[in-house]
Amino acid sequence: MKLWSFFTGYVMIRVEGLSLEKFLNLAAEQGVVIVNARRMSYTVLNAVVSARGFKKLQSAATERYSINLQKQAGVPYQFSRLILRKVLFVGLALITAGVFAASLFVWEVKINGLGYNEAAALKEELVALGIYGGALKSVIDVKEAEKRLMIDHPDYAWINVRLRGAVASVEVVPAIPVPEIVDDTRPCNIVAAKDALIESVTARTGRACVEKGDTVREGDMLISGLVWDPGMARMLFVARGEVIGSVWYSGAASAPLYRKTRSKTGRSQTQRVIAIGADTAVVDGECSFAEYQTAVVGASYIAGLFLPVKLMVLEHSEVVTEYVPAELQGLRVYLEERAYYEAAGKTEANIVSHVTVFSHNENVLTATAYVQTFEDIGKVVYLEE
Repeated sequence: MKLWSFFTGYVMIRVEGLSLEKFLNLAAEQGVVIVNARRMSYTVLNAVVSARGFKKLQSAATERYSINLQKQAGVPYQFSRLILRKVLFVGLALITAGVFAASLFVWEVKINGLGYNEAAALKEELVALGIYGGALKSVIDVKEAEKRLMIDHPDYAWINVRLRGAVASVEVVPAIPVPEIVDDTRPCNIVAAKDALIESVTARTGRACVEKGDTVREGDMLISGLVWDPGMARMLFVARGEVIGSVWYSGAASAPLYRKTRSKTGRSQTQRVIAIGADTAVVDGECSFAEYQTAVVGASYIAGLFLPVKLMVLEHSEVVTEYVPAELQGLRVYLEERAYYEAAGKTEANIVSHVTVFSHNENVLTATAYVQTFEDIGKVVYLEE
């Protein structure tokens, strides 16, 4: 049958009578399409017609023909049978209602464009704006949330909040920091922005105050814009130059040297417990083991009572706590990697070398990674004229 017949419904019929050819002519006159017609004998014909065509044939057929329904098929008949199965129908209705109700809420918040820590902090801000798992979508003001976040975060170039199904998707594009614009008309010094070991000094204007090998602290003078030699007039410059320093950043990670495990001793104790609703009562007394694991090995209901009474059989297996030493080489590699990435995350400069130091205190192994960078450590400080 055609797909349309499946949706509108069709039936398989058995026609009995003489002159079955005249029956086919009668069906054609009524506009009934007969398919899969098979003559079973001289007086018997099997065929398939639409549900509407079956009704037409029943009303138009003469007493010479007996039309019997063999089978019904298609969506209308399947749906009618489904209605008769009330429990199944109610279950499907409840599932459909549940899916529809679930679609009204946000069940997950996804943030793209930020690191793990930044995304976690932003999720807390979204809660205050009404965007969180379990929030009703109809009360969420997406435009207001975007505007509020852009005002509170000048470090965002763009933010987009979209509700897609049960997911609130937040796309963030961090702003590119604007480079510091130096006023070429104002005298200034170049000072150290951080602690470092000087690797090279190139003073284009002004006077270098440090040289290779010197150690400087944050705020120390690197290139002075004030040149004032004895017996000479004071001269002010817009200090320019590059001071490359060796800077170290550190990161640390720790983990226990021994892993706590619990193993069974082979001893066990059986205990019966009666549960009446949410209340329980022990029949055989408390377990005598100091440490144990519990499993339910049997349960039955006591019939004939007004309240539901459940009898449970518990098996308590005695366990002992053991400390198993961790695989040291693998633990060292794991901690070194964690410590390195923590240190590397503190700088955007190229890392030229690194070193890791291990230490332990009682049951804890700690890895401290130090990464070395060569970077321009100078920053501009304007002189008061």
